Amino acid sequence: MELWAHRGSGKGELENTLKGFEIARIAGFKAVEFDVMLTADGIPMIHHDWVMGRCARSVDPAMAATDPLTRFDSLRARDLRHYSVKGEPIPSLVQTIEFCVNHGMRANVELKATHPANAIALGKAVRAAIENLPHDQQRLIGQHWVFSSFYHASLLPLQGYDLALLYEQLPDNWALHADALHASAIHLHWSGAEPTALRRIHTTGRVVRVYTVNGAEQAKTLQALGVKGLFTDRMTL
Repeated sequence: MELWAHRGSGKGELENTLKGFEIARIAGFKAVEFDVMLTADGIPMIHHDWVMGRCARSVDPAMAATDPLTRFDSLRARDLRHYSVKGEPIPSLVQTIEFCVNHGMRANVELKATHPANAIALGKAVRAAIENLPHDQQRLIGQHWVFSSFYHASLLPLQGYDLALLYEQLPDNWALHADALHASAIHLHWSGAEPTALRRIHTTGRVVRVYTVNGAEQAKTLQALGVKGLFTDRMTL
């Protein structure tokens, strides 16, 4: 079964940082999951929340109550840092790609639009970042990476890559959306990964991965039900 390090080293003080991804690599993970959001000037950055203050601090305290939709150079000028790790910068998508490629790690890129209006723009920016890479890196990403989102419009510009639709609970119309996007996988919250839902997905030949699984017994049960991959906060499972 595939194990993906959720937000790098798990949800917490090092989530979505290069240091967190390094911790996962040292722990033996071959794959990481991380979140991508878009700055106002169209640069994909690695961050989870709409509210900047939960995972990052800034010289300007007002940023803690606003969307992270500001310019990337402004964020760097404001000394944007991960909220609990002194001197640990929030990386761009390009920096994170370089880390993963250099260490031979797979990645699940979760696209987090801040609102429906910028969902497609986020997908376009992610694709553009990939297409500006050397061809050998583009090929590795095309072969081994997965792109997922709750905002399915974000995945439209990424068709041709390995796509996964994200759900907490499997809706009745999931197959229509999956067919429209040619999505090869469904990613479910563990609470929605019950046998009936899993059978419905498996009958279409699609892969199922489940988030966020932190217990060994739960992992064994899901594996027995045919789940291919798990996202976990734990560095040992």
